[in-house]
Amino acid sequence: MTPNRLGASEIKRAQRPLNVDLLGSSAVMHSVRDLIERVGPSDLSVLVTGETGTGKDLVARLLHQKSERRRGPYVKVNCPAIQETLLESELFGYERGAFTGAVTSTPGRLESAHEGTLFLDEISEAPLGVQSKLMMTMEGEPFMRVGGVRPIHADVRIIAATNVPVEELAARGKMTAEALFRLAEAIIHLPPLRERREDIPLLAEHFNRSFCLQQERAYAALPDAMVERMLTLDWEGNVRELAGSVREYLVSGSWEMLNRAERVARAQTPPLRGRKEKPSGSRVFVPLKEAVSRAVEETERRLIYEVLEYTLWNRRKAAKLLHVSYSSLLRRIDAYQIGKF
Repeated sequence: MTPNRLGASEIKRAQRPLNVDLLGSSAVMHSVRDLIERVGPSDLSVLVTGETGTGKDLVARLLHQKSERRRGPYVKVNCPAIQETLLESELFGYERGAFTGAVTSTPGRLESAHEGTLFLDEISEAPLGVQSKLMMTMEGEPFMRVGGVRPIHADVRIIAATNVPVEELAARGKMTAEALFRLAEAIIHLPPLRERREDIPLLAEHFNRSFCLQQERAYAALPDAMVERMLTLDWEGNVRELAGSVREYLVSGSWEMLNRAERVARAQTPPLRGRKEKPSGSRVFVPLKEAVSRAVEETERRLIYEVLEYTLWNRRKAAKLLHVSYSSLLRRIDAYQIGKF
């Protein structure tokens, strides 16, 4: 199996100016933004911590945007989405013939991020051997592609993220003490949404406006009763779950079922049968094969979304509940763009 390449179009997109912001008027979010302002212009490696769905990728993008490297590429690697046996070649590249399927020499994400930022999402899921090799490059030492003999230098700032508490990383064998020390020259922690409830109305309104714009539909403020209900929920899926709820409201027009348990129960309810219609010569029918394909995709997308929310976006648990392989689930999440906002 050949690792995913970072194509020219991806690199070009990564080099475009980033227009991102971290919303929230709470005191804790003011502190987070202040830390980003102070750490961003430096070249320190940063470890971003927080529960799944809190916006760690957004923090990494802001750090890149505020650094001297902002004109360089921003390259993201989702460590759990790549098989452990392939992660090394994905990061460091490989030479032709290094393994079965390596038909051409290919640079890794590290080389692609030269003079820019490499964001390692969920670094705690990367094998310790790969972490150690990364530490060597962070010390300025050259590295070699898999199967290569030529030393390569890459000038890269590394930002990593994890949903595992810092104090548990070494204890649980997720990261060596050396790697933790090197990666965490600065630590930025994102609090869960339930600890900054005052930000919920602002975030909900932001997603409302964004989705209306994306869908080219007339804007209307969210119902006051809906926002009041939002303030009472714990949002275990954090900002990502809130975004999904606003999107679902705009599609369905209903906000009564906002919490995860109610949505899972609804997803398991079979759809109502439609009423019979008399044949009409002017009606255009979708081919049966295409209609079935659309229905299967929509059912699959919705079920995956509901199970992810039920497991608090723990993709490994979700894969087990859905009886599919972890890599298969990740491909479907990417294909359906589930959880992205």
